[in-house]
Formats: sequence, structure tokens, C-alpha cells
Amino acid sequence: MAVDVADPRADQGGSRALARLAAVPVWLWLGGIVAASFAGRLIAAAGRVTPDYLPDEYIYSSLARSLAEHGRPLIRGHVAHFPALLEPIVTAPVWLVTNDPERAFRLTQGLNAFFVSLAVIPAYLLARKVSLSLSWAVAIAALTVAVPDTVYASGVLADPIAYPVVLAAVYAGVCVVSEPTRRAQVAFAVLSAAAVLARLQYFVVPLAVLAAEVIADRGNIVRSVRRLWLSLILLIVPPALLFGALGSDRVLGVYSKGNHAVNPAGIVAWLAREAMLLTYASGWVIVPGAVAGLVFALVRARTRAELAFASTTVILGAALLFEAAQIANTDSERFQERYLFALVPLLAIAFALYVRRGLPARIPVALASAALLILAARVPLSSYAIAHNKDDSPTLWAVLRLESFTSIGTGSLIVALLAGLLSVIAAAIAFRKLPAVVAVVVALAAGCALSAGATSYDAISSGHARASLPTDLRWVDHARLGAVDIVSPPGAVKQQAWLQMFWNTSIKRLLILGSPEIDQFATKVVRVPADGRLLVDGRADLQPLLVQTYASTVRLTGVTRVRHERIFDLYRANGTPRLRMIAAGRYFDGWLASSGGITVWPRQRGGTLRLTLRLPSGTEVTPLRLSAPGIERTVRVVPGKTLSLSFPVRPGREWTLHFRATKHGYLGDREVSVEAPRVAFG
Repeated sequence: MAVDVADPRADQGGSRALARLAAVPVWLWLGGIVAASFAGRLIAAAGRVTPDYLPDEYIYSSLARSLAEHGRPLIRGHVAHFPALLEPIVTAPVWLVTNDPERAFRLTQGLNAFFVSLAVIPAYLLARKVSLSLSWAVAIAALTVAVPDTVYASGVLADPIAYPVVLAAVYAGVCVVSEPTRRAQVAFAVLSAAAVLARLQYFVVPLAVLAAEVIADRGNIVRSVRRLWLSLILLIVPPALLFGALGSDRVLGVYSKGNHAVNPAGIVAWLAREAMLLTYASGWVIVPGAVAGLVFALVRARTRAELAFASTTVILGAALLFEAAQIANTDSERFQERYLFALVPLLAIAFALYVRRGLPARIPVALASAALLILAARVPLSSYAIAHNKDDSPTLWAVLRLESFTSIGTGSLIVALLAGLLSVIAAAIAFRKLPAVVAVVVALAAGCALSAGATSYDAISSGHARASLPTDLRWVDHARLGAVDIVSPPGAVKQQAWLQMFWNTSIKRLLILGSPEIDQFATKVVRVPADGRLLVDGRADLQPLLVQTYASTVRLTGVTRVRHERIFDLYRANGTPRLRMIAAGRYFDGWLASSGGITVWPRQRGGTLRLTLRLPSGTEVTPLRLSAPGIERTVRVVPGKTLSLSFPVRPGREWTLHFRATKHGYLGDREVSVEAPRVAFG
């Protein structure tokens, strides 16, 4: 391996400043960083009053509760084939302490705040493994918990636990490539398995380490196998037995389904976008030097550990970027920052390696900094922070929070100017006009600012979700009706169904009544015969019913309404529950969608369907086309006037009146046509 001779003057300013840190015992620094991070995350968690990252938070909480209560991974009473079980296993003891979902939510937040703060330790150890100084290692440890994605600690998610585990797996991988003792190989295999159990995407971690071993052995695969034979056995045999015994569908569960196609053109475009977002999340200023540090560590590695680190980082980074791009291109169509933020500490270490070498390749690094400046000016982040693009990106949450104080244009300009300033600082450091410690301070400041913005946005988003829920989150449990079925009619909002099931453990089954399935777990489809009974698995459902009424008006007989809350009605049976009417496309506030249908079950006597239609003054005349067997009619709803309609329905099977408006408008995010303050059948 070639050895560089660093310019001793290159990092004098930064070294003097950082050297002062070495006077304090390292355990005190690390303990202080962990404590500060833990305290900050606890304060942030207090502002998050309900889950809103769904269905993930519902899935993980359900699995944790079932593991505590039944010792099996169940969702809605059925075994869930879900491979990412580390978070539920770790948080299951919370449900042994309490069976109150509100207390369990807060305790889980506390655990996650602690676990995400522990990422400090493997980041520090990895920095020391590649021979960085104590002061640089401590600075990298601090940057590790400053990344905006630590905001996930406020939720019930796998990321806070996966973050320290994946960094520990990378550290163990570098150790095993450097010196493959049996203990190191066992630790590497165990931590790799834990990383995969935390989030399946991290199956690329052991692959990246094994590839780094081959690179360190100069392509001598036989030698690599001889060195890491124990790791290979531990990494290959258990999964092979598991897949052989259970099959890929049961092992991978929900991840075995979906669109896994590879669209090269689309993936390349998303790769560029994801790399840009990673640059922002990393604090921007360290990225040009980090890239140079990785290049030099690959081609002129001073130690085998340094080569192992660089090889693992490059391969892991490429793999995670590809995963994020593939998911964005074929499934989510949005940024997948959750896949990438574990790379930030690795980039920080790469930057420190670049500084330790004496800041070589100053012109290429300066050109890279200039390219980033142009990128910031030409590609504003605000264009990506709209709609659902931001859902998996705390960095974009922070940008949106900034724009809420100013405007989209002003916020975008501020972000571009700051990124441009950081590009100038990166170039100045490359030319030794500024000490390298400035980059660390600036990156820390950028990370803390983004984290604060993301935390504020997350608290506001959670507050909006809380405002849509009843004052008593556990209102269904507190009704003390026993096991309850939640019913999703046409237009049901799946997020509301998940939230009700999250907070109310008495809801045992999800029944689909004309709406799409909300997830891939246990769901029952309701069949309605001519007599209007709700049949589940061929039997009439006599359970208490929680019916969502967001976009459908539901009328039942054989039940007593126990309580109404916002967009839900809670019933208990006083006979055999039967459907009398469903007005699909009628919202909870009486507005009709642009199209829909009103279905009635007349049974033996028949009846009359009565509608009252109107529009507020100042709106436009809206034609509404009505159709049913033997009926084709168009009515004009005039603003400020009320129109009453009636339709006789003969006895027999269900009967549906379809409606469609030729004009429509928007009320918030809803497409609406006319108001129907009265819809009745009798």
C-alpha cells in the first residue's frame, strides 16, 4: 500500500483547536454528548402528541404489544410476516410495564431517544479504528446525533434503533477486515443480523463489508474466504435454513410484494436527487472533502482498516442510494432520506481522513465545491418539498418550516444562499484559507438547525393529526364494549383507521365494506346479502361496530349508537345489525363528492329515498346527473335555493342511485359538488 506524507502545516489551526478537547477524558465527552442528545430528543418527543407516520407506527406498536402479551408477532390477532422485528422486540417490555397505549407511546419515545443517542459510541469507535485523533473522533460523534433524521426518535419507528446498530455493524466489519479474529467475526455476524432485523434495507451492510475484504485482499477470493470463513457460515447458513423452511414469502412478508422492477432512466434521475439530498443532510460543507478522502483512502490507503472503511463506505453508499432510488422510482415517488442518513457519520469520517492527509487535491475539491454552489443555485429544494415528496425527508421538513416563516420563494433563496456560503467555505478550507475545524463547526450548526426545523415541523404535523382525533384518545376502550370491529366504508381515510386502532386496543378486527384494503395484514371483507346483514366469513357480525363516516353516510338497524366522535360512530348490537343505507360520496359535513352512489336495502316493505340538495350563495349553478334502474335525470342545483327530491324504492334486493356532477370545486383537499343536508330512506 502507498503511504502519503502529510503536510504538517495543513491542519495546524484545526488541530490546535481540536487538541484542547483531548484534555477532557473521552468518556466524559461521549457521556456528555449522549446525555445532551437524550435530553434534546426527550424534549422534542414531548411535542409529538400522536403518531402520524403511518402505517409504520401502527405496525411497530402492534407487534411490540403482541410480543409482550402473546409472545408472537401478531397484527389484528393474526401472525404478521414482518421481518423487521428488532424494534418490536426491544420495545415489547414497555407493554409489560403498562397496557395503556398513551403511557406506552411516551415510554417508547424515551427508549428511542436513548437508543438514537447511543449512535455516538460506534461512530467514535469507527473514527478511532481508522486512526483519527481523539478530538476528531469526539467531533464526529457529536455530528452523528446532530443529523436531522434523529427526529425519528419521537415516533414509534425502527430508525432510532437501526441507526446505532448499523453503525456498530460497519465498525465491526472494519475490525473484521483488519483482523478477523473469531470474536470479531461473531460480533460482525450478530450485528449484521441485528441491522437486517432492524430494517431490511441494511442487508447490504454485510455484503459491503465482504466486498471490502475482497478489495483488501486484491481480489484473492480464496484468501478472503479463508480469513472470514466463520462470518460466512454465520451469515449464510441461518438465513438459508430459514428461507428453506418457511419460504421467501413468509420470511420477507410485506417486502416480498410490490413493484421491484428496475427502470434505469428513472433510477439514474432519482440517484442524482437522493445524492443531492444526502449532501444537504450531511451539512453540505464536508461533502467535497469527504469524497476526496474516500478516493485517497481507496487508492493510497495507509492501513488495512482505512481501506476497509473506504471500500465499505463507497459500496454501502452506492447500495443504499440505489435502494432509495429504486423505491422512489417504482413505489413511493418521493425522497427516501430514511435509507441514507446512516451515511452521514461515514462521510464525516471520510472528511477527517482528507484533513489528516494534509488537504490534498485542492483544485478538484474546490471545483467540486463550485459545482455544489451551482447546484444550490439552479436546483432549489423548495420544488421538492411539496405534496408527499417530503414525507420521508426530515431535511425537507426543515425547509418547509423555514418557508412557513417567510415564503416559498424567500425560503428557497435563503437555503440556496446558505448552501452557496458553505460551498465557499469548503473551497476556502481546501486552499487552507480557513482551518478545517470550521467545517466541523459549520456542519454541526447546519445539522442542529435542520434538526430543529424538522422537529418543529414534526410537532406541528402531529398536532394537526391530534386535532382530527377525539379529545379522549381511548374513547372506544373507555366505552367498555369488549372486542370491537372497525368498519371502513367507501372513501374511508386509512390514516384515521390506523390511529383509532393504535390508541384503542379493544379494536380487534378491520372490516372492509366497499373500500380498498389499507394494508397487507389481517383484514375481513364484509358481504351484504339482500336482507342487509353484515356477513363476515359467512356469519352475521354481532360485534360492536366502529363505523367511519368521513366520506360515506351509513345507516344501520339492529344497533344502538353508543357514541359519535367526529367521523366515527360507535354502535353495539341490540339484535342483528343490518345495513339500511350507505351514501357513498357524502362527506361527514353533508357535501357530496363529484360522484358517488346511495345504496338502500328495502327488504320486504320497500320505502322512499329522500334527498335535499343546495348550494351556498355566491357559488355556481351545478347540474347533477342522477341514474338508477329506470331513472335518468339531471337536476340543476341553484345557489341559495333548496331542492327536494324523492325516489320510491320497491321491495327486493339493494337499490342504488348514482350521482355525478358536471361541475365541481374544492373544499380543502376534497373535490365536492353540492350539499346534501338530508339523505334519508324510510
